[in-house]
Amino acid sequence: MPEDGPSRSATKTAIILVGICFFLNALSRGAGETFTTFLLALTEEFQANRADVAAIYSLQMLLAGCSAPLAGYCFDRFGPLRLYIAGLAMLVLGLVLASFASQLWQLYLFIGMGVGGAAASLGNAPHSALLARWFEGVKLSRAMSVVYAALGIGSLMLVPLAQFVIETWGWRVAYLTLAAIALLTLPVLLLLHWPTVQAGRIRLPVPSAGAAPADDRIPTEWTLLKALRTTAFWGLASVFFFTSAGMFSVMVQAVAYLVELGYAPLQAASIYGLVGVLTPIGIVGFAWLDGRIGRHASAALSYAFSLAGLAALWALEGWRSQVLLWLFVLLVGLSFGARGPMVGATAARIFQGRRFGMIFGTIMVGSGMGVSSGTLIGAKLHDLTGGYTAVFLFAAVCVIAGALPFWTYRSLRRYGP
Repeated sequence: MPEDGPSRSATKTAIILVGICFFLNALSRGAGETFTTFLLALTEEFQANRADVAAIYSLQMLLAGCSAPLAGYCFDRFGPLRLYIAGLAMLVLGLVLASFASQLWQLYLFIGMGVGGAAASLGNAPHSALLARWFEGVKLSRAMSVVYAALGIGSLMLVPLAQFVIETWGWRVAYLTLAAIALLTLPVLLLLHWPTVQAGRIRLPVPSAGAAPADDRIPTEWTLLKALRTTAFWGLASVFFFTSAGMFSVMVQAVAYLVELGYAPLQAASIYGLVGVLTPIGIVGFAWLDGRIGRHASAALSYAFSLAGLAALWALEGWRSQVLLWLFVLLVGLSFGARGPMVGATAARIFQGRRFGMIFGTIMVGSGMGVSSGTLIGAKLHDLTGGYTAVFLFAAVCVIAGALPFWTYRSLRRYGP
């Protein structure tokens, strides 16, 4: 039986909504990930050590994570449209001001705070809260996987572009180019009727007159304080923290690492971009597996891919092999970001309600802190040891720690797609 008019309209709105969330996520995350191409240029420009320059990215991701609860609150309080406009304004302003920086501390302010704050406003916390009003169950997991896949597309489009502009006209013009791209995306927001989008089509839980839940399974009108008292909240935050710390301790230095191994800068950036090509395929693919073989089996496979891919990249230092290089691209590309939709869909099942934006934003603090600490520790380990062995060992320990909550937290073991 064909869908009636209202149903077709809602389906069309949902599809456009996923597309816009994807687009904004690709822009914000892609702009942030271009820092891997700026790392060497800024180190040379300001005659700074690797750790001091990498700390810019560390601050950016720390603020992106720590601002996620505020972004979630603003989403719940003011709605998505105002939040998205504010995020685009912060991104454009931060990138423009960064192009005029004359001292390294100014980049801490403009990139660290500007791009970091924009990433929270245009990132997964508000997107996940919005999608949870339109999808549920397996459909929610798949919708989230599409939006999370924007990380790879954003990197694919913007990282090689930034590297090309840096080599041709310099890093200042590269930041202005990214700002122009961000400014031109503003009309995309006009594709939706935002009061309808904000209302959603999934009926939210009705507030109960009772106290906090006895355990995670009892439906409730969730608040942040109630969520903080559950093991599920801390388990999901731990997944984000340790997985992000492990992966980004290596990935932020991946382009510089390949350059030091003898690859040309543009070639190294393009290899990193190939990881981005596979990332959306992997995110969507693992979301499909999530519904087929279960969350825990698909999570285990994704972590195995990440560990094997990082090991292949490490082995390149002793053996320059195309096989190892492509194993890194394939395995890390397919698993990079795969855990995000799993965490988001699990959180939506447990904490769905009118305050989900702020709750999930607070869970995402773990991701921001993980990326920030992993980036900074990875760079410090490189500077202290003069190599990358300690960086890769640190990454492996963190990735394993990130996988454990799926099995060690009873409150998470019972939630599948």
